Amino acid sequence: MQEILSKVSIGERIKNLRLDHNLSQAAIANTLNISRSNYSQIELGNQFPSFDTLHLIARYYSKSYEWILHGEPQNSEDNESVNKIQSLINNLEKSLAGFKKAIENFEQELIEIKTEKFKGNHPNGH
Repeated sequence: MQEILSKVSIGERIKNLRLDHNLSQAAIANTLNISRSNYSQIELGNQFPSFDTLHLIARYYSKSYEWILHGEPQNSEDNESVNKIQSLINNLEKSLAGFKKAIENFEQELIEIKTEKFKGNHPNGH
């Protein structure tokens, strides 16, 4: 009985993506936060990637789940959707990084204000 999803075909597509980007198994496994041997088993077609791993691979290479799982060519509408989603994710990550920096700056300012109060040097001169 033939499998609907071929582990070997999925592994080959994932391996080809890695090779196209000149990455080692160890490098991409580290990026995916899985062991190199686990990643190797996926490429060899001995096991399916977990949903989390599939998600990270799709996001990393800007590919759809459908392409990774089935190898079907994406139509331009799918490519456009993936690109828009990736752009939104990138913008959100940048916004969050800026927000984190603003919070760190605010925290530092609060520490300085508390330190000045503790020393008896009130910022408004009282």
